[in-house]
Amino acid sequence: MEKLHVTIADVAKLAQVSKMSVSRVLNNQTGVSESTRRRIMEVVEQLGYVPNPGIRNHTDATKMIALLIPDITTTYMGEIVRGVSGAAERLNYGLMLYTQGNIDSINHAERTSYYLSLLNNNMVDGVLMVVPVDYEVIVNDLKAHDLTYVIIDHHNGTGNEPSVTATNRKGVLDAMRHLLALGHRRIGFITGRMDIACSHDRLQGYRDGLAEVGLPFDHELVREGDFFQPTGFQQAQSLLQMDERPTAIIASNDVMAFGVMDAAKANGLQVGRDVSIIGFDDVFMASQVYPTLTTIRQPMADMGEVALEMLVALLQGRTVLTMRRELPTELIIRESTGRVPQR
Repeated sequence: MEKLHVTIADVAKLAQVSKMSVSRVLNNQTGVSESTRRRIMEVVEQLGYVPNPGIRNHTDATKMIALLIPDITTTYMGEIVRGVSGAAERLNYGLMLYTQGNIDSINHAERTSYYLSLLNNNMVDGVLMVVPVDYEVIVNDLKAHDLTYVIIDHHNGTGNEPSVTATNRKGVLDAMRHLLALGHRRIGFITGRMDIACSHDRLQGYRDGLAEVGLPFDHELVREGDFFQPTGFQQAQSLLQMDERPTAIIASNDVMAFGVMDAAKANGLQVGRDVSIIGFDDVFMASQVYPTLTTIRQPMADMGEVALEMLVALLQGRTVLTMRRELPTELIIRESTGRVPQR
């Protein structure tokens, strides 16, 4: 049976863009490239779509945001989701949650197909991403479909990509200054995933701290991590079994720092006396473990809230003063750090 009424969703599907992009073109708004604008108008003419004159701007839009996260199992991710969902409710937007945990084992082509199917369903106006796997693949797809996006806890380094991060570099520099003031000079460092910018920023903060007091950068004291506790344990074991082991270790998140604490205890060391340990994030458990963990607090819920607000501003065509927002970190000193042990 022939369809009698052509909808904005029909136009969006055939033009391979979002409903928000179609709405912008029909309402003569900015934010859509000229080539996409022409493609949409060609489809409008082809399908004979006639906007209802009684409908005002944005009522054809779904007011739905896709939130793409690696997993939902960590406190870090839960805090960001809490901030996003609170802002979405306040601004009257719905959320569709997509996790990447179930596609980690599939190949590049299949992942691309997965995201294309996500984008082609015309159900979302914009996308929020939290340190995604296959970042470049996703971003290229979003741009190809003129879908507005904001990325959380990652950036491309240019300042022209909509992103919300914390002051990762300064946060680790503050941690280094704390350890150096306690007399530590041999400090180990466990990175995060090195395919995301926040891990590089944190590593640079470590290097900055060494440079401030004229200490050389020693590759042997740096181990690559992945933000998971078993890796923190394994890499700390490697550091602590060195002939001249570090007197302090900084891990790029609290979860790995918990693994470092376990490794220290497994080697018969007292945390805070024989070896000092610092994490990053300040998740709830950081204040509950024994000894309590010195860490760099980042405002995870605030990052989610600010990212959602930025995305909505972009969707509504409002001016965003800066495309890269950095929210402040804070060093929280607890029991896991102490003066350098006397040997």
